[in-house]
Amino acid sequence: MDINWRAVLTGFLTAFVLGILVAWLVPPAGTSGLAQALPGLVGGLVAGYMVVGAGRGAVHGGLATVVGGLVLLVAWLVLGTLFAGVFPAVTGFALGLAILLAQAIPGAIAGAIGGWAKGRRTATRETVGTETR
Repeated sequence: MDINWRAVLTGFLTAFVLGILVAWLVPPAGTSGLAQALPGLVGGLVAGYMVVGAGRGAVHGGLATVVGGLVLLVAWLVLGTLFAGVFPAVTGFALGLAILLAQAIPGAIAGAIGGWAKGRRTATRETVGTETR
């Protein structure tokens, strides 16, 4: 299967920007879980929409979520080692890897929905200049 890295990068950047906005605008509370999950879902949807088909969309949505999570986890590990010490940083990194696996599932589902919607949209589009009878 060919991986469209442009779709994966676009999904990652979408999730990253939305994640920053959500972190700034949504106060942490008991009901903010959906708002925190929203960037990963939208990033997976965008990555899936850039390819055609639910299967390819799921792969690209999951990849966008995992790549984004890995970039943030490496940043967490470096900054955590500098400011908190080695043990807390490595423990947080291990917990983050476990959470990353759980985040890949919603990203893949959103990517499958995006790929399905794109395939449905392109299948029903008519060529310009054709007549329907």
